[in-house]
Amino acid sequence: MPAVTSMAVVYDAACGLCTRLKSWIAGQVPLVRVRFIASGSPEARQSFPQLPPGELAVVADTGEVWLGNQAWIVCLWALRDYRDLAFRLTSPLLLLMAREAFAVLSANRAALSDMLNLHSERELEQQLRKVVVPKCQTGPS
Repeated sequence: MPAVTSMAVVYDAACGLCTRLKSWIAGQVPLVRVRFIASGSPEARQSFPQLPPGELAVVADTGEVWLGNQAWIVCLWALRDYRDLAFRLTSPLLLLMAREAFAVLSANRAALSDMLNLHSERELEQQLRKVVVPKCQTGPS
């Protein structure tokens, strides 16, 4: 079986927590090339029409697909400083705990985003569009 050399992380750009975690992953040292695609975007719909909308998904260049907590573990696997943790999380006991933790976080991500004041990319874009840029005055004041 071919080795994974790159992967696409399909995330919810309307979720502040998801957007923050995307930024965190992007700031780590990758062991494979990682690109991010907003769930529901034209690129996501065209490239991965089979994926459920709004759920974290990882699609490898080998064609393998992981969803939910398995996708999160694969994200960790792709990072130099977290690959060992990813392998540990696949043990039977820890995998069960990781699945439960992911389910709790996923089910409450909107509330967590609000509590932690984490804004999604879409929310930030909407806020920036509301900013009124003053016009420069020409001539003497």
